[in-house]
Amino acid sequence: MVKKMSVLSEKLKYFIEQKGLSIANLAKRSGIERSTLYQYINDRRPLQNRTQLEAIMLELHLTPDEREEVLEAYEITRIGVKNYNRRRKVREILESLLTLEEGNTETVKTGGGINLPEMENKGLIRGELEVNRVVHQVIQETARRGGQLKLLVQPDYELVMESLMLVKGGLEDTKVTQIICLEPDSGQDGCSNLESIRRVLRYGIGIRCYEPRYYYGKAKEHYGSMSVLPYLIATDRYAIQIASDRKVAILHKDPKTVEYLKGVFDKMCQQSRLLMVSIDGFGGEQAKWGSEYIRTVNFSNSYEMCSGLCSVQFWDERMIRKYMNRNIPGYEVMVDKYIAYTAGLYQAKRQGHTTVLMNTAFVEEFIQTGVFREYPEIFFSEPVSPEDRRELIERILKAVDEGWYHIRMVPMEDFLLSYHWEILMNQGSGMLFQYAFENQFRIFQIEEKDILDAVFDFLENTAVGPNVLDDRQSAKLLRKWEKQYLT
Repeated sequence: MVKKMSVLSEKLKYFIEQKGLSIANLAKRSGIERSTLYQYINDRRPLQNRTQLEAIMLELHLTPDEREEVLEAYEITRIGVKNYNRRRKVREILESLLTLEEGNTETVKTGGGINLPEMENKGLIRGELEVNRVVHQVIQETARRGGQLKLLVQPDYELVMESLMLVKGGLEDTKVTQIICLEPDSGQDGCSNLESIRRVLRYGIGIRCYEPRYYYGKAKEHYGSMSVLPYLIATDRYAIQIASDRKVAILHKDPKTVEYLKGVFDKMCQQSRLLMVSIDGFGGEQAKWGSEYIRTVNFSNSYEMCSGLCSVQFWDERMIRKYMNRNIPGYEVMVDKYIAYTAGLYQAKRQGHTTVLMNTAFVEEFIQTGVFREYPEIFFSEPVSPEDRRELIERILKAVDEGWYHIRMVPMEDFLLSYHWEILMNQGSGMLFQYAFENQFRIFQIEEKDILDAVFDFLENTAVGPNVLDDRQSAKLLRKWEKQYLT
């Protein structure tokens, strides 16, 4: 059997022929031994030296698009196509968070306008438009009345999920529980579960009481053409079974039938696991929950992606009392919680190994202004003084010197999150997404292993990227800014 050439060897061979060069000529111009280059091109030896690859691309006079093709082939050959796809998907998830708040839809008023008598008379529903209309009516009716909304649908059933987003303001008194099928092998390209979490994060922002759960299986088997009515939407008054092609549905209003289908859903709930837990971080809830969290998490190998100067573990009682806004309801209780939280977080991390990826531009902005843009403005009574900014920098650099805290400055153009988002990642034990925008401050906790592994791999790889500064370089840059702006 003839061995298939690697993607990189095929790509290089193609461009060498296209540019009309010989291997001997290219070897001479790039400074690579002719025999070595021959082995690279004919896939007799893996090309793992990035410097040599850069020399080859330079002499081939590649266009920017051609260069991207070669670099993609290099990564696929180096780490495998599945890992490459997963890193790209994690990048896509983070990039989608950049503009999440811009995509928020306005809440549809739910006080009236629902033609309930017409809906009451329906049984079998035919036609995609009619199915969609009735689904939206049921969701609106639930938002108006409150109660529970139970969804056995995949996150890519966009009509259902978009209906929820449209009435999100009316769902404050409604608990939305969704059961999702995740694939044990991550799907053919390794990304199906990651795509689900991308969508679930968006719904977690838009829907206040949202509980996604999951079981392992094959979505195409449950939601494929062999399943007649695989989708289920159940409320306190209605249940809708929907066909796999979403063009036929049955609306049930008989209380016994509705209760039976809700019971089927509840049984599946018992056999499923939580995919994501969310909490509201206002009123000291972040600190209260965080104190419990740090007692159960192993910080032996942690990665964080924080837009600004990630300094919460370096705050002490004096700073907290000085800068926390006294007009926040429950101020005294909130302060006590944050004092305990930051002290516990410092001690827990000091026993481990934490690497923090920071947005270079946002860090510089904080050192200049003393304004934490990563938190809602209501948290702080005033910007951090120059003296206290210097103190925070000194504490961070001391931790770097002690070897348990590592900082990586990432250029603005390579940083994939806005200051609204942070990621906290503990290898094998859990991941947090923290979101702050206007009057929202939410924390999302995820523990599903396949997703954890993919995000950890991405952050670990990002930390050693060619444009990312290491500990020594990052510390030198902090010292430069400290001298430039704070003396």
